Amino acid sequence: MHEGDGIVRGSHVLLVMVSLGLGGLACKLIHEVGHASTAWALGGRIEGVHLAVPSKPGFFRIDYRPPDGGWRRGLTDLMGAGATTLVAYGLVAALFVQGPPPWVRWAVLPAAVLCAWDMFLYATLPLLGLRRFVVFGGRHAEPVEGALEVGIPRWLFLSSLFLSFVVFHGLVLLVWRQPR
Repeated sequence: MHEGDGIVRGSHVLLVMVSLGLGGLACKLIHEVGHASTAWALGGRIEGVHLAVPSKPGFFRIDYRPPDGGWRRGLTDLMGAGATTLVAYGLVAALFVQGPPPWVRWAVLPAAVLCAWDMFLYATLPLLGLRRFVVFGGRHAEPVEGALEVGIPRWLFLSSLFLSFVVFHGLVLLVWRQPR
């Protein structure tokens, strides 16, 4: 063991913690913007934006009137977590293409993984009777309900979600193991 190894490891832990904290805030913003922008694009109306000190899960909220029509409303419901999933894949793809130094991977991958977990947790935990993040968050499986309104059967949506989740984490491992 070399002198300074503990400092490097400690700095990595700090970097991951900061990444998770900032990533959590960013994912919340992306999630809500995903709902509102989809609603707006499909004919809904944005009625207000609320931002408070991030001391609780509802610190950021966009009030919007969803568009009329089952599939439009369904897509609006789906695109909260859908937006975070798209961002997560985009971050991992950018890291794969760029091949950045390890410290950038330490900084970006935890936030990308956290964004990817938004869809998985929001779709599965409420189906088990739990809140979205076990102790806080929504009690209904918003992405699943949105998929049903769009016309995607529950079994197909959950199967696709599981496959996407496995593929995403495989890509994360591929990026993580890129040569330094």
